[in-house]
Amino acid sequence: MKSILATLATATLIASASPALHAQTPPSPRFDGTLILMTGQAELEVANDEAVASFFVEVQDADLTKAQSQVNQRIAEATGSLKRNDPKGEVQSGGYSSYPVYRNDGGRKIVGWRVRQGVSLRTGDLGGLARTVAAVQPHAALGSIEFRLSRAAREKVEGELIQRAIANLNSRVAAVAQSLNVPPARIRTEELNFGVQQIERPQMMSMARAAPMAADGVAEPQFEAGRSTQQMTVTAKVRFLQP
Repeated sequence: MKSILATLATATLIASASPALHAQTPPSPRFDGTLILMTGQAELEVANDEAVASFFVEVQDADLTKAQSQVNQRIAEATGSLKRNDPKGEVQSGGYSSYPVYRNDGGRKIVGWRVRQGVSLRTGDLGGLARTVAAVQPHAALGSIEFRLSRAAREKVEGELIQRAIANLNSRVAAVAQSLNVPPARIRTEELNFGVQQIERPQMMSMARAAPMAADGVAEPQFEAGRSTQQMTVTAKVRFLQP
């Protein structure tokens, strides 16, 4: 009997304490006002300060060893020329491939071998780029040139874009707040996201004026580095609390 009475007393205490526990639970927060998804944008056009020039050597010969030897020698000469003419540039070897050449009559008889290798130069010396390219062309063919922004330039541009995009966002938020008669103290930014986009510009190669001849007989090409456009969009969830 004592055990049963003790159990009933405990249950009574728990039941009587439950309302007090519920009363102490903080109420769920209320999200009043108007939640609007807003964007701010910024755009900058900046002169390219870096170039990547890609060269290649391709040789075809009936003897695979001879073809590979010629490619190896000419790539070594091209690499040496790049390093001499642009000591601060970054030279990187490209892919190396060898594949058979078959007879034109549709048969499977191998009549030769075609060997190819590439080498590239990444440089910030745009003023000396034409001279460097002309010096390498006797040893390797110029495949392509890409003008772009260096990493340091991109980081600098992104920092300025962030400031401009947020300023643009703030002006739009202020315009909406004024339309809704919401004071600045009752504006809440709940989420913020950034997105950067680079608009590619086609490379520009100009031969408008006569180019001087290099000592080995290759005329210097004329390049225009052009400009790149960087864009940034900032997206925010903004809550306007009614007074």
